[in-house]
Amino acid sequence: MSTDMAEERGETFFHLFRHAGRHAAAQVAETLGPQQRADVLRKRWYVPEGFGDWVAEHGGADEVELLLDQWGLTGRQAALVAAREDLGPEISAAVGSGQAAVTAGRIEREWRAAPAEFFRIHSNSRPLPEVARRVQARLGTDEQAWENAFELLAQGFTGDLPTLLDAAVRHTTTDVAADVRVEPKSSVEWLIALAPGDLGPRLLNRIASWPLHLLSRGSSGWRLVQPLIDTADPKVWRSLFGAEYSLKHRSGDMEADIERAFLLRDDPHINEWLLTGLTGADPTRGYRLAPTTRLALLEGRPFGPDAVDPLPRTPAVHALIAAPPSVPWEADLLRLCYDSREPGLVAQALRAPVDGGERLLTGYQQLVAGIRLWESDRAGELRTLLDEQVDDTWDQDVQDAFAAALAEGTAQPLRTAASARQKQGGDHLDEALRVWRLRLPCDPTSYEFRLYTQAELSAASRDITRDPWYRVDWDLVRSRLADPAMRHHQRRARELYGVLLARADCPPDVVTALTGFDVNGLALLRLYPDRAIGIKALAEGFIPPLLSSTESGTAVRGTRHQPGWAPAVTVEDVLRHARPVQRLLPHAPHEPLGRLVTELLRQEGAGTPATEARLWFALGRLTPYFSGSLPQLLHTAARLGEGSAPLDVVPAADFLVGPGPAEAAELVRGRLGETPGPWVHAVRLLTAGFEGTLPELLDAATAEPQDGPGRAAVLHGAPAALLGLAPGEVVDAVVGRLDVPTRVVLVRTTRSADTLRALVQHGNRLVWDALLDAPRVKNPSEPFGWGAADLYDDVLLPELLAQDDPWLNARLVRGEFAWASSLDAAFTTAVLAGRPFGPRKQPVPVLPGLRADFADWTPDCGVALPDWTSSADFYTSSEPVLAMQALMAVRQSNYQDPPTSTLGVRPTLLAASTIAGSGRFDLLEYVVARWHIRFPYGEQKHLRDLFARAVHSRSTTEIDSALAAAE
Repeated sequence: MSTDMAEERGETFFHLFRHAGRHAAAQVAETLGPQQRADVLRKRWYVPEGFGDWVAEHGGADEVELLLDQWGLTGRQAALVAAREDLGPEISAAVGSGQAAVTAGRIEREWRAAPAEFFRIHSNSRPLPEVARRVQARLGTDEQAWENAFELLAQGFTGDLPTLLDAAVRHTTTDVAADVRVEPKSSVEWLIALAPGDLGPRLLNRIASWPLHLLSRGSSGWRLVQPLIDTADPKVWRSLFGAEYSLKHRSGDMEADIERAFLLRDDPHINEWLLTGLTGADPTRGYRLAPTTRLALLEGRPFGPDAVDPLPRTPAVHALIAAPPSVPWEADLLRLCYDSREPGLVAQALRAPVDGGERLLTGYQQLVAGIRLWESDRAGELRTLLDEQVDDTWDQDVQDAFAAALAEGTAQPLRTAASARQKQGGDHLDEALRVWRLRLPCDPTSYEFRLYTQAELSAASRDITRDPWYRVDWDLVRSRLADPAMRHHQRRARELYGVLLARADCPPDVVTALTGFDVNGLALLRLYPDRAIGIKALAEGFIPPLLSSTESGTAVRGTRHQPGWAPAVTVEDVLRHARPVQRLLPHAPHEPLGRLVTELLRQEGAGTPATEARLWFALGRLTPYFSGSLPQLLHTAARLGEGSAPLDVVPAADFLVGPGPAEAAELVRGRLGETPGPWVHAVRLLTAGFEGTLPELLDAATAEPQDGPGRAAVLHGAPAALLGLAPGEVVDAVVGRLDVPTRVVLVRTTRSADTLRALVQHGNRLVWDALLDAPRVKNPSEPFGWGAADLYDDVLLPELLAQDDPWLNARLVRGEFAWASSLDAAFTTAVLAGRPFGPRKQPVPVLPGLRADFADWTPDCGVALPDWTSSADFYTSSEPVLAMQALMAVRQSNYQDPPTSTLGVRPTLLAASTIAGSGRFDLLEYVVARWHIRFPYGEQKHLRDLFARAVHSRSTTEIDSALAAAE
């Protein structure tokens, strides 16, 4: 039996081991050596009580001291330690009589320390629970005593806590008047957090603005967020959002909680500040609320469950609605205003194309906006808007409908024109998808999306479902999802059509097509309200192996009941049916997990401490790589604990990503042989979710393959691990016989150079795109940093280039070579020149669309060049637009220094010569006009003047002469 508990067992094991029976945990502790027990004790929050009992009674002095420092002792453990005579006097003194539960000696050290040493502004430190209890008990409900303690700390009190509290309760007169705001010389926020009733906010208001501003940042700010909001100090508020020095948005749990705390106040003055105070004239600083959030604030929509609707709004907010603000509104906010319940916002949206010069609303949305204004008795504004409209801003049918409505005095022409546009099928669906994505708080594929609660997503879902202006042709959606480009690339389907999960009327088959490898709150909106549907999705592999902890935690967090969200699926359902268990346990509440573990242990017959102890040792060997559900994990561990060999009880899919490749390589190669057929069958079985053991897999793979459609592909590393055992000459033939979904699974999981080469050579656009874009899945048994970068640089990229495919080359240029490095620029230049990278002898055609990205660009076309064209290393390019981009490429090391070009004089002249030599003086004039942003080794105004003369004379002579001289 292995005793290397801490090294082999990961967090999954310790999350479960904390629920071990007391006697079984003690047997595990007895079996381990001193070093292993010490390593286990250092796993804070994951050690069962029985383990600590054994250490208290039998462990060495170092182990007992570690138990004290890390965990403290229960009353029983304290009594066991007190009864021992082999421990040092310090431990005995820390334990005392052992008659009651005690904590570590840290309590006495903290109690006797100076507060200034323990609690500092910006630190995470706060009193231990026992120390906090003593402080509260000593000061009680005597507000003057709390005031005295606050003032003593503010003056820089240097004594220990008992001395501080004794001085405070004596009501010693201090030199600080009660209405004077102070600048504390030591940290006071820990004391404020302990103060009873409304005393905490009153003490907080005693702090001067500068230290209060500092206090509002970091973890201390979050602990005091409600009192800090109550200060009504805009500087403090901005500091809470971290909006002083950069442009931020909801990007972490703390920002999400702070933003939510402000919004849930539903206070008109706070809402005004959220609209006007978070961002200002400097676009590089502030905090950006989601467009949907800003629209709700403007419309007076409440965020709390009991607030009135609409909320009162301040005159400043009404002014924002009534007239265009001085700072331009963001385009996405205006795009949402076309059907606002606030007529002033509708008028803003219709006027936006006139004011901004950019067409923000579609023709259909302009018609809807017109209808909304007409329904609000503001038809007179339509005439003004019609008179103001400029060319190409409104389509002709929109202009005609507006004119007819005004002439006839009815909105019917607007409704008729809108109805005609609704019938445009695919275009109408695409427009609806764009609108509904904007109605979500953020992009559902972004990390930020996971920071929104199910209640917040459910509210957005209700708005999208109730949208009266856009209809969904579900048959059209089905046909699009059936397209191979979507069917084989679920991630892309989710990006394009995932917002449809926000609609309550999304059909079950569409829900199934859009839920799969990626877990997010939109999927839970459709799965968790019905327990049978939710459990079925969880049991069929709703969570792929080893997603990030944040993604898989969504499945657990989604079971929490909140106002506006009442799921039928419980946390016990998720823990019982979802897999892999590794990613779920960090998010599982302690009590439900403990109940389920106890129930499952009983079902597995672990009725005696010895039987259960053997199960825990076996479990420790499984958890690093097992990808099944919790019941499957404990069942397999029980069989291992009974003495069964891993090969005979561990599922093949887990065995192959765990110990299998080393232990069973000879067996696998011997059974599957050197012909591709059995290997193909085995890979297909694993990809379809085969649940048997490895011997059972080999039996099935060498049997006669069955025809017919297989199950949906399961994202798992086992197929790639199995194929990695095949002889090199077999791999290519196997990959060539696999279907696209199976190849995509290999794409996301393989670590084999042979498999990667075969996937490229037998690939099509779908497989190539997945190789470049699909996120890789890390096998659980792999060490950190398994060499993916080396495989990419040494195998994948050269093999892709060697295909000499115009589409693939364009895909590489727009994606992989868009990082503005010198090597990327060299690859792009070679692609544009038609250079072959593989065996092809003739030049490789350039995809027309790739050259169209830039070749005909002009400074006055109003379209931005794509990012991949921005590289200073294009100064040698023969393409004039790319050479211009090299001249315009700048870097900025910090927010104070001006932008700096990376080019010296000669590269600058070389790029200018290419531009002028091609006759594109308009591009050179564009560079000259923007020379103020360029500082290449000094401003080099003589080069600017040289280029200006060349533009004026339409001649390259001076530039070529200067270039020759520079050489």
